[in-house]
Amino acid sequence: MRDERVEQAKNKIRSEIAVIIYIAIAVSFIVKRFYLNMSLEECITEYLILIFFSVYEVIRMNMLKVSLFNVYPKRGNRQLMIVMIVAFLIVALAAFAFPLTKGSTVKFSYGSIVPVMIFLVFFVGISLIARKYHQDRAIKYEKEFDDNEPEE
Repeated sequence: MRDERVEQAKNKIRSEIAVIIYIAIAVSFIVKRFYLNMSLEECITEYLILIFFSVYEVIRMNMLKVSLFNVYPKRGNRQLMIVMIVAFLIVALAAFAFPLTKGSTVKFSYGSIVPVMIFLVFFVGISLIARKYHQDRAIKYEKEFDDNEPEE
């Protein structure tokens, strides 16, 4: 028979190792793509691991009826809006700064900003949908597992 405390400690260590590996893979992907200028085909393993790690986490959390979101968020929505506005302003500023670089040695074009804008639109849209979905799930789980209900 195993001690529950030992099992929880082992699970915590394994969880920390998984996070460290995930961060290492993300750093590897960033270094390969942007520092070593490798193509996506050359980094496909890291790319797929990054995607499937997140997908597995969401699926597993739903299976175990666990949500990382607080049922009653205090500052979460305000922080998300601030981050989205700052990101939009940075991209808009970059888009307006591109015409000013025509005479310089730095060559930018609107064609180079379009993929970034498409990514940001999809990222923000998917993030908002996922956030709403997980908040709804957190409320559902809170109601389902609430211990304050009167016993009959």
